[in-house]
Amino acid sequence: MKYIKFAALAALAPKMVFVASLSLQSAEVHSNEPCLEPLSTPELGQQNELIEPDPCDPGGGGGGGGGPYGPPSTPASITYPAYTNTDSIKVSWAASYGDGYPVSYELYESKNNGGWVNVYTGSFPSRVLNNKTEGKYRYRVLAKNSIFSSSYRYGNYSLINPRQKSNLYLKYPTTMSTLDSQNYQFRTVNSAAKTGLKREYPEGQSSSMNTPEGRFYLGNGFDVVRGSLKETCLDVNHPDFVITQTPASQASTFNISYVNDNRHLAQLLDVSSSAQIGFSSHDIDLGLSGEQERYVNSVSDETYVRYVVKIKNRRESWNLSTPVDAIHPLLVNNVLSPNDDEAKADFRERCGDNYLSGANIGSALYLVFKFSAKAYSYQERENKKAELSLAIGDVFQASGAADSSSSLTETLNRLNVEVRGEQIGGPPGVAAAIALNGSNVVDKYNQFVQDSNSSNWAAVDYSTNNYQRPTVYNAYAHNQIFADYTGNQGPLAQMRRWLDISVQHRERCDLYGGYNKNPPSQCHTSIGEISTAMDSCLNTREWGQCVHPHQYNTGSPTTTAQGTYLLGWLSTNVKKLNEDINTEDWDHHVYRTYLNVDDKTCLKNSQCFLNPYRGSGPGIGKGFHVFNYYYDNPRGGSRSYSTYAGYCARTQVHLDTADGFWGDTTADWEYSVTVEGLCPETEDFLVIP
Repeated sequence: MKYIKFAALAALAPKMVFVASLSLQSAEVHSNEPCLEPLSTPELGQQNELIEPDPCDPGGGGGGGGGPYGPPSTPASITYPAYTNTDSIKVSWAASYGDGYPVSYELYESKNNGGWVNVYTGSFPSRVLNNKTEGKYRYRVLAKNSIFSSSYRYGNYSLINPRQKSNLYLKYPTTMSTLDSQNYQFRTVNSAAKTGLKREYPEGQSSSMNTPEGRFYLGNGFDVVRGSLKETCLDVNHPDFVITQTPASQASTFNISYVNDNRHLAQLLDVSSSAQIGFSSHDIDLGLSGEQERYVNSVSDETYVRYVVKIKNRRESWNLSTPVDAIHPLLVNNVLSPNDDEAKADFRERCGDNYLSGANIGSALYLVFKFSAKAYSYQERENKKAELSLAIGDVFQASGAADSSSSLTETLNRLNVEVRGEQIGGPPGVAAAIALNGSNVVDKYNQFVQDSNSSNWAAVDYSTNNYQRPTVYNAYAHNQIFADYTGNQGPLAQMRRWLDISVQHRERCDLYGGYNKNPPSQCHTSIGEISTAMDSCLNTREWGQCVHPHQYNTGSPTTTAQGTYLLGWLSTNVKKLNEDINTEDWDHHVYRTYLNVDDKTCLKNSQCFLNPYRGSGPGIGKGFHVFNYYYDNPRGGSRSYSTYAGYCARTQVHLDTADGFWGDTTADWEYSVTVEGLCPETEDFLVIP
C-alpha cells in the first residue's frame, strides 16, 4: 500500500522522488528480487499513462531516482515561413520542459495533405530541410523522454515554390572562372567597406572566390529589383578603371521626423523601393539586408505613434571612373547577344541591372521611438504625440549632440515608449544595446557619435550607373542588349506595387495580435499568394508574368482556387480592422412592482470585438463607459457590469420598489452606455498608380 502511494506522489512531484525513494529503501519496502528485463514497453499511444517507479531504472536525469513519470511539455510553438521560393525551409520550435530529464524531438512533415513522415529526430529545437520540391507543406513536432511523448504542436501551411537558377559555370566555364580569378586579384589590392546590402552569389561559384559577406567594392553589380549585390562585371584591369577617395562634400545630416505612415517610414530609414518587404516571408529565411531589417523591425499598424531620429556622418566619398567600354570583354564576346532574352537573363543573373559607381563612407544611427495609442482617444493621442515630440526635441540637437534629460526618461516611461536603434557602421553593438534597454538611449547615442571612426566606418549612401552598351553594339537600343527593368509597367514598378500591398497586408494582420486576437486564417494564406506574384518580378526569365496587381490571377502552386483575381480576394478576405463606437441610452422606471434589467449595448455585429485598452469606471480595460444620470432602487439589488459575447457591454440590476403606502413606490435607472471596439470590414487594398 505504501508503494502505491509513493507512485502517485512521484507522478505529482517528480523532484521529490529521490528523497522519498531513499526513505522507502531504508524501511526495506522493496524486495530483493533481481532486476529483470520487462516483457513489453509502453506503447507510444499511451501518452498519459503513469507507471510505477522502477528501482532498476535510474531514469537518466532529473535527480537520479526512478526515471520520468510523465511526458515532457508540448512545444509551445512551431514556426516556419509561410512561403519560400528556395528548395529549403527552416523549421523551429520552442524547447520543451523535461523537469530535468533529457528531451528529444520528432519532427513530421506532410506534403499536399498527405500522410505524416518523420523528417528529424534529435535534441535541437530547429531543423533546416533541404531539397524540397514544389508543394504545400505542413509540420508538426512532439517532445519525448525515455518513456513518454508529449502531444503534437502543429504549424500552418507553407507554400514551397523553388525557382530554378541558371548555373553559368556550366554554361560558360572558362569565362566565369577567369572573371572570378581577376576579381579575386582586384579585391586583394583595393579597399572595401562594410555594407548592409545582401549579396547574392551565382549558382555554381566556388566559395573560395566569394567576397566576404557584408563587404562591397565599387564596380560590384547591383540587382535593382531585389536590392542585392552581384558580382563585378567590369574590366577592372583597364587603366581607365580608377577609384578616387575625397572628403565627403556633405559632412553630416541630422533630423527628427514624425512618421505619417509606413511608406513615409521607408523614406526616413533610407530604405530603397526594392527592399520594402512588409511581411515575414522567404526573405526572412534567406537573410535580410540591413535596410530591409531596419524597415521590417519598425513597420507597425496605424495605432502606433512613431518618431525617427536620424544622424548620418559622412567622412569619405568614393567614386569610380570607367573606360568607355566598361564591361569585361569576355562577357561582351561570350554572353551578350542582341535581342537574345537568354543572353539578357544570363548577364543579369551574374551582373545585375547596374553597378555601384560611388559611396559615402561613415556612420549612421536611426532611432525609432514608438508607443501604442490604443488606449487613447484621438485628442489624447495628439496630446501625447506632442509631448513625445517636445521631449525628443529638448534632448537631440541639430548639431548632433544629445543632452541628458530626466524629462525624456520620464516621458518614455509614462507613455511606455519603445526605442529601437539601427546602425550602419559606428561602434559595434550600440543599436542592439538601445533595442534591449531604451532608457540608455542618450548615453548610447553620444557613444555612437564619439566613437565612430575610420576603423568602423561603413557605406551610408550609394550611387549606381547603368551598364552602357559596348561600342560594338552601338547600332542597337539599350533594351536590345540588356534586360529592361524600367518603365511604369516594368518589373521594378510592378515590384513596388506588390511590396506596397504586402506592407498593407502586414498592417492589417498584425493589428489583430495587438489586441490579443488571432488573425484570420486568410492572413496566413495570402502571404504565399503575394509572394508568388512577386516571384515573377524577381526572376528575369519570368518577367513576362510580372504584371500589375489589377491584372494578376492566381496560378499554380496556389493556396486559393486557381484563376482567382488576387487583389479582389485580398480586399474581401483580409479585412481591415476599423474603429467602431456605439452609444445607447437606457431609461427604466417601475411603479409598485419590480423589473429585472438586462441591457446589452453592442457593436455593429458579432465579428467585432470590444477594445480592451479603452473604457472607464466599471468598464475600464473592457471597452465600455457607463454614464449614470439617475438611480433610485429602494429594495433592489446591486448593479453589475460585464462584457457579453465579446462585442457587447452587459448591464444588469434587479429594480424593486418599497411596499406600503408610505414607502418609495418607484424605482428608476436612467443611464447610457458607450462601447468602443474594432470591426473587420471589407476595404480595398490601395495600389500605387
